Formats: sequence, structure tokens, C-alpha cells
Amino acid sequence: MQEKLYLRSVTIDDLNLLFEWVNEPAVRKNSFNMNIISMDEHAAWLERVLTDFNTKLYILQEEDTPLGQVRLTYDTNVWQISYSIAPAYRAQGYGKIILQLAENELIRGGHTGEQLYAEVKKDNTASQRIFKKLGYHEVASQHENAFAYTKVITKEKIHGIE
Repeated sequence: MQEKLYLRSVTIDDLNLLFEWVNEPAVRKNSFNMNIISMDEHAAWLERVLTDFNTKLYILQEEDTPLGQVRLTYDTNVWQISYSIAPAYRAQGYGKIILQLAENELIRGGHTGEQLYAEVKKDNTASQRIFKKLGYHEVASQHENAFAYTKVITKEKIHGIE
């Protein structure tokens, strides 16, 4: 499975796919902003993100099939992580893989020694398990209904993922 998986950069052509994913009920439930996103809001957000030097937005692909998305935003010396897996591909190990591949992208970009940070709502136990398995450490969260995780990017690519 892993040999065929890769991250590709998001383009404006991904607008409708990302719009569908962002408004999927489980994604809204696990987001800190649980409101439905309008197409106008989403389009403006994507245009802004695609021109933001401090944001990297990728889609996890298996050959021609998109499986999920991951966003890395650099702010105050920390890479903040946000990701989601498409409904048909959840609970199949893709959450761990997308995060490993994202970390490898940062390593390739020369970001070793920098910090990764993610916040996960307390009822999102699947994501909590993934961050712990990947060696993230729990830290104080900025939200009372969440756990926060941090990790320093090392020079080593994560084994088993290229």
C-alpha cells in the first residue's frame, strides 16, 4: 500500500474536492469551528492559502485517487498541523501515513529542528492515538475541549515511508 502513496500540492483545481471534504459531518464535528463552510468562504480561503508562503497544503494520493488532505502552517516558529481523511478511507491507517509523509516533506524542505504542533478534540480518539504512535508529546492545549501534541522534526525520514 505505502509504495503507491504520495503527497501532491493542492491547486485551485482541488476547490470542489476540498469543499466536499471540509463540510463532511465528521470533519465539522472534529473541527474547532463546527459551522458549515460556504463555497464563497472556502474559495477565498483556498486562494489565500495557495499564495501564503507559510502554508503548505497537500493531498494524499494513491495513484489517481485522493484519500485525504494535510495542511502545515508555519506560525511563531511552529508548524501547525491539520489533516483529514476522506470518509471512505478512514480507519485504514491513512491518518498515520499522511502525517509521516507531511513530516518527510518538511525534512526535505530543510525544516529539521523545528517544532510540529497539533490540537485534537477530546472525543477524536483516533487522531490522539496517531499522534502518540508517531512520537508526539502531549502539551497544554489552547482549547479546553482538546489535547495538544508537539514534536521536533528530526533529520531522519520516517522509516517505511518515502
